[in-house]
Amino acid sequence: MNVSTQAYFYLKLEHKTDERYPCGYHGWYMEYFKEPAHVSDINGMDITAEPDTVYIVPPDTPMYFIYDNIKSFIHTAWIFDAGAAFMDSLKIPYMTPIKIKRTGDFERLLYEMNERSISGSEFGSFGRDLYLMLILTFIHDELYPSEKLYEVKPGDDLHSLRNTVMNSTATPWTVESMAKRANMSVSTFQRQYKKLYGKTPIADLYDMRFRKAKLLLETGYSIPWILNSCCFKSYQHFSHFFKKRAGVSPAEYKKAVLGQRHG
Repeated sequence: MNVSTQAYFYLKLEHKTDERYPCGYHGWYMEYFKEPAHVSDINGMDITAEPDTVYIVPPDTPMYFIYDNIKSFIHTAWIFDAGAAFMDSLKIPYMTPIKIKRTGDFERLLYEMNERSISGSEFGSFGRDLYLMLILTFIHDELYPSEKLYEVKPGDDLHSLRNTVMNSTATPWTVESMAKRANMSVSTFQRQYKKLYGKTPIADLYDMRFRKAKLLLETGYSIPWILNSCCFKSYQHFSHFFKKRAGVSPAEYKKAVLGQRHG
């Protein structure tokens, strides 16, 4: 692992007008600003960080933040360990506000990292560090977008749609909504989907929800969280769905997995 998180403050409420750290932190410091702020550059000069910017500071480096907005504000910050060679390889400028263009995608990563931080799973800290790696990679890609042209191939539209559906299992997808997203009639969409993937769109989605539910049970997530993440209307609905595929109820499956792990 190239990074290790010391502390993570997600949507932390602040009331301060300024913060000064003459000696900096022993680890790397990163902050995501949703409100404008004055910060110091590598030479200690005052520069402005606009809304939706990231600011990274190397270890043991003096820094300060001055906020024009007197009222309470929300920010997200990290303190983490990382090798200088790895950070240099990312080519992310230090002490320089970096504007984030795809704020929705970026903030989803922040949210997911926070979920790993508060997870009771024994792998929670490992997952949190993986998300930090993804966040640093995201910032790199914002600064240096790939110039490689992708050659469009037959079925790409369906591949793209399938990736969207399978990565948003909390969405109440229907065949009609998928077909509309693919700009196809329902019959054409179902026929082409089954030809390409060997199963109907709904069967494919249900298989993914089952695999995700199993993984969430294995990693210690609560039943309410799983119901929301996999779009189940009630525990009864989820229990019937799960037992039909696994042969045991979700509670029995979770108990068996935890018993093997701690046995």
